[in-house]
Amino acid sequence: MKAFEFVEPSSPEDVVAALAGAARVIAGGSDLLGELKEGIRGYGTLVSLGGLGDGLRRIQRSAGGGFEIGALVTISELELSKELVGPYALLAEAARSVATPEIRNQGTLGGNLCQRPRCLYYRNVLTPCLRKGGDACPAHEGPFQDYLSVFGDAGGCYAVSASDLGPPLVAMGARVSVQGPGGTREVEAEALFIEDATRETSLGPADMIMSVMLPPLPANWRGLYLKGRERTAGDFPVVSVAAGYELLDGRMSNVRLVLGGVAMAPRRSRRAESLLEGQAPSEDIGAQAAEAALEGARPLGSNGFKLDLARALVGRTITRLGA
Repeated sequence: MKAFEFVEPSSPEDVVAALAGAARVIAGGSDLLGELKEGIRGYGTLVSLGGLGDGLRRIQRSAGGGFEIGALVTISELELSKELVGPYALLAEAARSVATPEIRNQGTLGGNLCQRPRCLYYRNVLTPCLRKGGDACPAHEGPFQDYLSVFGDAGGCYAVSASDLGPPLVAMGARVSVQGPGGTREVEAEALFIEDATRETSLGPADMIMSVMLPPLPANWRGLYLKGRERTAGDFPVVSVAAGYELLDGRMSNVRLVLGGVAMAPRRSRRAESLLEGQAPSEDIGAQAAEAALEGARPLGSNGFKLDLARALVGRTITRLGA
């Protein structure tokens, strides 16, 4: 591991100032420290958020309804929250699927949204790739394609978003509060994630996530997060689905459907949502929605199985919510 300076500012403004140059924010560190130890990344300074007090560690009701969740709230706190029930249980359910209890106790909401890809080429210090400053992506012709995109490349890179919390936040229409050199701004969760060969989010080098705002949701809106992975627990999503709707007189309303693990960013399918809107939940309409959500997919040589997995998970979410 390369030597670095560790600083712990006491205000968001000081954090932003400290991020100038070769610096990186560190919260729980469950992903970042692994990168540093393996030599994948090196930074001159790590800027800790630990000195910002309890303001970023709260789950609280917002003035207009909904919730504001601080970026330093741990994943286990989301999982066990007594506030995130009813329409908001979707986020708690997704948090429960993350890694292991030890990592959930350490990892944070903000850190999970900024999760670096699990592409084995990126994670191998000996393999050059675009995301590490190389000239090309070796994934297209290589053997390790299970975790890679089935919707083509993002500027030449086939890595996918590894965030479990991203898809449900996109499905719920969440907004993200960001502190940067120009002050505080809000971005939609869907716009936070980008398809780029060098970075995963629209955050600038001196930006930090302050909190996530969940909007008021109808009391009978319900969501479900299902995740396909290689092992039964503790693994990253090969494919995930976050979906939700209200069931009004037996028909779906306010439908949201987002795929994870299939592209560089969580992939919301408005076409699938339109197809489901006003329909009664059934296996048949779920299958049609899955095909709509996968329209345009271009799997690599050995990860076409992800399409079958996505079809199964989409169908399952639609029918289970209806039950």
